[in-house]
Amino acid sequence: MSADPKAVATRLYGVINDWSPDALDEIYSPELRGHAGAGADLEELKGSLGSFVEAFPDLHADVRHLVREGDTVSAWLSYTGTHRGEFAGVHGTGRGVKFAAWDLIRVEDGKVVEITQYCDLFTLLNQIGALPTTTPA
Repeated sequence: MSADPKAVATRLYGVINDWSPDALDEIYSPELRGHAGAGADLEELKGSLGSFVEAFPDLHADVRHLVREGDTVSAWLSYTGTHRGEFAGVHGTGRGVKFAAWDLIRVEDGKVVEITQYCDLFTLLNQIGALPTTTPA
């Protein structure tokens, strides 16, 4: 596997798109430090990603921008999927979703050692009807 941080980030989104959770160990360091939506460590991150894929089995990350500075990559993404399983207490609705996300990834020796993840949960929750004050999309 390439040690180039952009190549590592690109491989990460490929693993998400093809959902091969065993390949996550090839991309992430066992000492991973996560921030925000990523969870604090590798096990929490795997759980978070797994719950998204269970709820949206056709989850697809479209990388809009990938910018590298040194060992750090900033990724601006657009995710799409279909709400098939429970998410945020809402059973699968069959509705399509599209939401933005941003990751800041630090790579050492070809593995992700630190990641900060943010996604537009407000938009996602609105699209599946999880917000009581809105009309489902």
